[in-house]
Amino acid sequence: MKSYKQPYLEKYTGRTSRHKCPKCGDPHSFAYYLDGNTGKPIDKTVGRCNHESGCGYHYTPKQFFIDNPMKKEQYNVSVTPPTTPKHQREIGHIPFSFVERAASYNSTFVQFLCGLFDRYTLESPTIERLMQDYALGATTDGSVIYWQIDTKGRVRTGKVMKYNPETGHRIKDAGGVNWIHSIMKKQKLLPKDYNLTQCLFGEHLLKMYPNKVVALVESEKSALIASGVYPDYVWLATGGKSQLSIDKLKVLKGRTVIMFPDVDGFEYWANKAEELKTIGCKVIVSDLLEKNATDEDRANKIDIADWLICYLSNGTITEAKNELSEEERILQSMIENNPALQTLIDTFSLKLIV
Repeated sequence: MKSYKQPYLEKYTGRTSRHKCPKCGDPHSFAYYLDGNTGKPIDKTVGRCNHESGCGYHYTPKQFFIDNPMKKEQYNVSVTPPTTPKHQREIGHIPFSFVERAASYNSTFVQFLCGLFDRYTLESPTIERLMQDYALGATTDGSVIYWQIDTKGRVRTGKVMKYNPETGHRIKDAGGVNWIHSIMKKQKLLPKDYNLTQCLFGEHLLKMYPNKVVALVESEKSALIASGVYPDYVWLATGGKSQLSIDKLKVLKGRTVIMFPDVDGFEYWANKAEELKTIGCKVIVSDLLEKNATDEDRANKIDIADWLICYLSNGTITEAKNELSEEERILQSMIENNPALQTLIDTFSLKLIV
């Protein structure tokens, strides 16, 4: 009996043939998914971006055929969950010894934090906790190293940034943002084809604090300052608005999450919250900044760190804690399936994604 090969829609081109990414535009980072019978791309939008910046674009055949049902009939296949490519490259990681060697309080950002927390004590328990939890490092020129450590304890990379120790503002003319994996590649401590796959800043804390509610912000600076003010949450950072991808957020599966968008990002984050819902998360999107920001705040595109710094600098940290504790109370009500949950959410102007 003659056998026929069923079209296999998960044949992945890998690194052998790279194309222009539909999202970030890099001309050599996009790998297609191919039709197993013809060897041709299913569509020029169907594939995965592997750019080292962490673009995160990944459009699977499954989603393509859901979006284009007529194409599904053309291929005469059922839409099934994608399989893992057999030759998928292993995620690159940096030996943890580099994190240990770089551990230091001697960054201008930590100097700024010392001016915010526990100013009337000889040793700051808040700073010590932040250093321990987030494994902060420092370079010889005083830049801070924000290490990205995943839930398996693998060090993906480190983001290097320098701050004004008085204002806490980033010094953009000091070389901008640098990356540890890039530095190590130039020093030939990592291979040229190091496979960077970014993760959430603070992701390793999910294993350390499995029962805590997750609070998600955009910048590493915001995560650290907010954690200093309100340690009852696990504060994680995406590393930028463009890094808010479902691939990066899937480690939050099943967790309860409060999202704190920057003042100009509420709508975008609310839409992303819908994606988090699909992986079993209970999500609240805080409009704390949306409802309190002034015109000047909006012009300056403030984030939760700016809002908290204002209270800390004025010595009114109790007000900041009380504001955030309202959200904790709402979340606890959600966890306990309180029937009055929706009323509470409406009262405090929070958007619930369930």
